[in-house]
Amino acid sequence: METSLSSLIESVQTTLEHSLESVTSVNMDLKVLSINAKIQAARAGNAGAGFGVVADEIGTLASRTEKVISKLHSDVVTAIHSLIALENGTRGPRLMQMAAHTIDLVDRNLYERSCDVRWWATDSAIVAAAGQASKEQLDYASHRMKVILEAYTVYFDLILCDTRGIVLCNGRPDRYRCAGLDMRQAAWFNQALRSRSGSEYGFEGPLSTALAGGKNTLVYSCGVREHGQAEGKLLGVFGVVFNWDALGREVLLQAQAVLSGETDKIVKGYICSQDGVILASTEDHSPGSTIMLEDLPGLIQSKFRMQKAAQGLSVLAGAGLSRGFETYKTGWVSVIMESHAR
Repeated sequence: METSLSSLIESVQTTLEHSLESVTSVNMDLKVLSINAKIQAARAGNAGAGFGVVADEIGTLASRTEKVISKLHSDVVTAIHSLIALENGTRGPRLMQMAAHTIDLVDRNLYERSCDVRWWATDSAIVAAAGQASKEQLDYASHRMKVILEAYTVYFDLILCDTRGIVLCNGRPDRYRCAGLDMRQAAWFNQALRSRSGSEYGFEGPLSTALAGGKNTLVYSCGVREHGQAEGKLLGVFGVVFNWDALGREVLLQAQAVLSGETDKIVKGYICSQDGVILASTEDHSPGSTIMLEDLPGLIQSKFRMQKAAQGLSVLAGAGLSRGFETYKTGWVSVIMESHAR
């Protein structure tokens, strides 16, 4: 790892502080020596008069040295603060750049998921199974979904529901026993059920769902329509169960690895909603927990800023707000932080 500007600043600051402490210690010894010399000169009377003059000069020199030390310390502190501000002026935009890149990757990837669900909902095997629901048609639809899953490893499973919300079949019945589950309360199902054409899609997540054995997922949905036509009669709902951690956490870990190679500071990353609810992070977090920033909306607006935290810890944070890709936009925020322990 190359030596970072921040580590050089800390090294210079530590060295100077230790040096100033040493000089201060020597100067204190000179003061004590001057006082003792004055005492001895006074005891010696006229014979010690010359020695007393030297003791006075030593005391004067010690006082002047003390003032020089004080000014040097003040100048060093000012210079250090200027250097830190200079570093923040370069690291801030760097964190902002990485945060923007991270959320762009998420948007681009999830745009493809919204396309996949609308495309596969028109597959002839899916349409036939939703319309007839015979065992043969359902088995073939399940087989067809299994073939798709072998090529698209980003999904836990693909599922087909009837208009009542009951799962008819899925692509991995040997792994996830979904058939017969009731999805009537799921937001993704109801969004697709209320859709007016095959060009619309539903979405829900991140959520832990029985459809993927309790794993962290995003679920996209689309109405299955008669003859696979966008304006056809609604026959059922098709859903794709996406592995969210494989995207959200992974892009954050990649950003963390890149930035950690540039600094010796602690780097953390988050993807969250605009009200601060954490959706993915480089750390473990409880569902529904919020990001520890005093003013996330202000951070989003300014793109990067220094936040002061407890115990002398300073945090430089950069934010990237979802700009969307093509017709898709999450509206989420990526936040990248560097912790500067003092």
